[in-house]
Amino acid sequence: MTTPSVLDSFDIEGVDFAFEDNPNIHAVLEELRSKKPYAVVPFAGVRAVLLLTHELVTAAFKDEETFPASAIYPMTTGPVLGKTLQCMAGAEHRKNRSLISPPFRRKVVAEYITPLLEPLAHELIDRFADRGTADLVAEFTTRYPVLLISRLIGLPVTDEAQVHKWAHDLFYFPFDPEAAMRASQEFTDLLTPILAERRRNPGDDLISTLVTETVHDDDELEGATLSDEEVLSFLRLLFPAGADTTMLALGNTLSALLTHDDQMAILRSDLKEHALWAVWEGLRWEPPVGLLPRACPEATTWNGIEIPALTPMIFSVNAAHRDPDQWSDPHRFDITRRKTAMLSFGQGAHSCAGNWLALAELETALTALLERLPGLRLQEGAADRAKVTSQVGVALRGPNELAVQWDL
Repeated sequence: MTTPSVLDSFDIEGVDFAFEDNPNIHAVLEELRSKKPYAVVPFAGVRAVLLLTHELVTAAFKDEETFPASAIYPMTTGPVLGKTLQCMAGAEHRKNRSLISPPFRRKVVAEYITPLLEPLAHELIDRFADRGTADLVAEFTTRYPVLLISRLIGLPVTDEAQVHKWAHDLFYFPFDPEAAMRASQEFTDLLTPILAERRRNPGDDLISTLVTETVHDDDELEGATLSDEEVLSFLRLLFPAGADTTMLALGNTLSALLTHDDQMAILRSDLKEHALWAVWEGLRWEPPVGLLPRACPEATTWNGIEIPALTPMIFSVNAAHRDPDQWSDPHRFDITRRKTAMLSFGQGAHSCAGNWLALAELETALTALLERLPGLRLQEGAADRAKVTSQVGVALRGPNELAVQWDL
């Protein structure tokens, strides 16, 4: 007699979680979670296990042995980004992580990167501040993180639209492979001579740091350095991941504040006190990466779930962040929670190395916008267009437009 598999039937049909938008995704996730802590859902045309509770998603992120990142990313990002941190395991991952992390540590971000953020934010705001109206997505949230990463790397940016297109296309390989491969080649062609020059004459930019860093705190890897291809792969990952996710996160937080007048009032009452907590609540309320795909290479029983070999797994960060066992009144946007939504940056060995940079970017941008644009509010009739919508399936989400006005 054949034992029934967890994948024998769907728990929901009618939407592919990889490719199709679902405007009511939070209600869908809540309904699924009310029945059991996971669900079998359509994902890229196959059955996948969607983890729905804070407990399971946290445990899955930390269980690199059962759900190794190296089982999925060589297929989903490898062809365009190269062998990035996401594709690595063991000593190779440890070496690359230890060499890449120093420029993004909290102290370094505070001392060397944060001073770059405020001037950049104000430079962009200067372009539209005297108009009284703007689309913040088109004129700020898409530009700010791309230009920051470009300046950290030391890229000569003469065409902002081209640089933004590279950042976008590199991140969307599964959906437009030709554009992604073209962006990868063009980006690599630009970076290669810059990298060679930084090896000859290091400066104070990120590439110079990466090519001169050596391992000091690991006896097995003492003295190890990054090869050119390891540096290039990291930059091909950093550029779109650092730009696109920050763009979405900032847009989501602004959208929430602009549609919750009570929370905007609290924030305005003391920007210094509340700005960072507004960022954390924005990351909880609508994380830029709501669903993160992984895979289960070997058949296993995990937390009571019988999982066949080669099963696609989906870590639902957006469901975990609205799990009532973890968050009181989870569907309420409330910047006074004073809790950090760390799952937005993952957990375990492959957690985001740039989390301190992202937080500094978001806090600085939010503060600058509210300081420079008094009475910032949505334009009449713009509330529906300001809603968070799908960028890719239900995995990447953010507003396509934030049509705002302010007092002159």
